Amino acid sequence: MQQVAVLTGDLVGSSELNSQDFAKILQRLSASLALASERYQCRYEIFRGDAFQLVLNDPRQALECALAIRLDLKSSGDKNLAFDARIGIGIGEIDPLAEFVSRSNGEAFVLSGRGLDSLKRHYLGIFSNDTKFTQRIELLTKFADHQVQELTIKQAQALSLYWQLTEPSHAALAAQLNSSRVNATKLLNQSQYQLLEEYKLFFIQLMEEFYYGNTGAIRS
Repeated sequence: MQQVAVLTGDLVGSSELNSQDFAKILQRLSASLALASERYQCRYEIFRGDAFQLVLNDPRQALECALAIRLDLKSSGDKNLAFDARIGIGIGEIDPLAEFVSRSNGEAFVLSGRGLDSLKRHYLGIFSNDTKFTQRIELLTKFADHQVQELTIKQAQALSLYWQLTEPSHAALAAQLNSSRVNATKLLNQSQYQLLEEYKLFFIQLMEEFYYGNTGAIRS
């Protein structure tokens, strides 16, 4: 059976929000997921208030998708209301999708849901049907997650926009931000964008090695 990725998530701190702020963050989540669905050609659903799931047919896109959702949320907050999400990525097989994503079953759904439940201080986890794969990516994921958690609104906005550019450059980002190139570069450097890009690439290479038989994807 085909290997897919299931992303299961929920909004951080949503239970402590008043109805007005909850509606605001839920609206932002809906927009973030719609953008992800268009970009990665995936199905998604919001259920039980602030919980959500996405199914990606190409699991190599799972990490980039999860980070894109979190960056989009974080960049939409303000000093009084911070937005973020916890996301568990499950990689494995699934049964044929039901009409509603949240009612579907299969290995990847179980890994994703249980993985999300196991997250404590962390907001991102990758859970695979291959324990060696999970072990290889686990520590790096914790470091990357910590970095994303620490991003300011402006840093998250800069990195989110940069990753959406068709031809990413500091000059193009500056135009998007209506700012100077120096400031755009400063924000990207503060976000540790190069390390996060290397992390995304490592994940893809690891997927190639473990799931696509490309043993030369990662060189020792």
